Amino acid sequence: MTQKNGNGTTLVLGLGNILMGDEGFGVHVARRLKEIELPDDVRIEEGGVGGFNLLGLLEGVDRLIVVDVMILPSPPGELCLLEPEPGIAEPGKVILSFHQVGVLDLMQMWGLIGKEPEVKFLVTQPQSMELGDGLSPPMQAAADKAVGIVKELCTNLNKRSQGLCIC
Repeated sequence: MTQKNGNGTTLVLGLGNILMGDEGFGVHVARRLKEIELPDDVRIEEGGVGGFNLLGLLEGVDRLIVVDVMILPSPPGELCLLEPEPGIAEPGKVILSFHQVGVLDLMQMWGLIGKEPEVKFLVTQPQSMELGDGLSPPMQAAADKAVGIVKELCTNLNKRSQGLCIC
């Protein structure tokens, strides 16, 4: 993979369980992103429900854009761009198995091994997380919009997307 202008590599990581309706939002966005043209230094990965296996994906990554669902005080399908502070963690979380490792836990682990990419989360509130492999109508529209936002973020690395809720 070539790098343009010495800007390093951007990883777009789509997370979620595609068998749980809107919970699969990030994976659906990643699949759509694979169908469009992006800068050569952008890599798209479907992270699914993740875990420790995502740790290796960070190799050589300078920027990470995570696309996922999150419980937010906004309506389903409204996209928010979050830029987490270093050291962010889920308060009171106790990991009892390897299956409970989330992206915030991975960020902490990456920091421990000396990898600290610039991180952005593009998230939305799900409408439904019931068994099913499709997205609800508001999430379908959000997925289309998310593709454009991610493309803009990857093309114009130092700009913020217009008309986007910055949480």
